[in-house]
Amino acid sequence: MSKRVRRKTQHDIFVSNVKKLQRAGLIGKVDLRKKASPAIIRKIEKYRPLLRGKATVVVAPDTRTAARLRKTLGLKGSGKTIVIPKEKGERYRYQKTTGEIVSTRKGYAKGETIKKTLSKGFPAPPEKGSGKRLYYTIPERTRGAGRLKRKTFGSFDEMLYYLSKYEVDFEDIEDRVEVEEVTKGSRKDKVRQKKIHDDSARAYRRYKRKRRASLKNKPRAGSGR
Repeated sequence: MSKRVRRKTQHDIFVSNVKKLQRAGLIGKVDLRKKASPAIIRKIEKYRPLLRGKATVVVAPDTRTAARLRKTLGLKGSGKTIVIPKEKGERYRYQKTTGEIVSTRKGYAKGETIKKTLSKGFPAPPEKGSGKRLYYTIPERTRGAGRLKRKTFGSFDEMLYYLSKYEVDFEDIEDRVEVEEVTKGSRKDKVRQKKIHDDSARAYRRYKRKRRASLKNKPRAGSGR
């Protein structure tokens, strides 16, 4: 006979959340025997993405550095801790040599690793004839952009046009955009081009389906509807 698993109570969930935030350095001592205070509840709601695995923490060497990075990048946190939204499989760390936050995750091609540095501004476009190309990727759950899906663009103008359709201010997401420089015609370049083509094709098919459904439901002239 299988053992009956006890369902977690609201208090069990509360205790688990508090301990996770304590391990992350985002909350101090809490008497878990008492009812949750409004201040603790606000903390839990503030860091809900972290509790759901949609964000991660990076610990800076001191509180001053952490505060500077949080302000520059528009991120949350407390003390030495910085809370950063993350993609699936993405790992962040503080780089002591440069004083920047960097991340790594698996790329689209087999064996490929994508490296990203969180910082304001973008690299200058490659010089003509250099054989280089820049790709711009908007991560999912971008701050200030609601629930936009992850999307890669072959040019800066294409990205700005896409954001304008959703009324998203570029300055609100500037620090979250990934910029990659690749060699034209390389394996990376071909993978990015194929992904952009496939994404565009899917978007066009969705548009056609919606268009057909709209015409089908549209009242015909003289139908009395």
